[in-house]
Amino acid sequence: MIIKKKSLIVALVSSFVIALVLVLTLVGYVIYLEIHERNVQHAYQELLAKVNARVYARYLEISRLAARIDNAGPLKGNPVVEGLIKNAGTRNVTDLMLKIKFLDRNGATIYETAFAPQEPPLGGIDFSQVSIPYFNSAPRVIISAGGSLAFKRVLSNCPPEILSALRDRKNLRKDSRWTNALAYEILAVDF
Repeated sequence: MIIKKKSLIVALVSSFVIALVLVLTLVGYVIYLEIHERNVQHAYQELLAKVNARVYARYLEISRLAARIDNAGPLKGNPVVEGLIKNAGTRNVTDLMLKIKFLDRNGATIYETAFAPQEPPLGGIDFSQVSIPYFNSAPRVIISAGGSLAFKRVLSNCPPEILSALRDRKNLRKDSRWTNALAYEILAVDF
């Protein structure tokens, strides 16, 4: 039985299209697996940082935690939160994520901000930074075992009621919701 030339062309083109679809499907599946593996790895790293925070938080002490209006330097006139982190543990902390909460009279949170205290005061989550490896001027600050680190962070999007309370610190009004109470939470730790 002889196959007609037209039928042979149709069969070859159909086979080519099916093979192409199969190859593209396999390539797409491999790309999906790569992306999924990266997402799983990222989620794992985040969970590990949270677990480290819960376990290692007992060795990290935050003292001298205060909010104020900075009156000198490049941050002059801006609301800032500052404090001192002491690492009483046996491991060097390379990355740390803190959440500072401003509390009212009943202990409810009025305002909160999360940041990495090892970053410079002007370089926070709200500022986009481009990292050029050869021109990177700020090395990563490591909180060594037994060491401490003083930090200062600009309060971005600070509510007007807290801002006015910071400005009128001496005349803290009785009707102000914020009572100058601060609390902290360690969100993530990495070694």
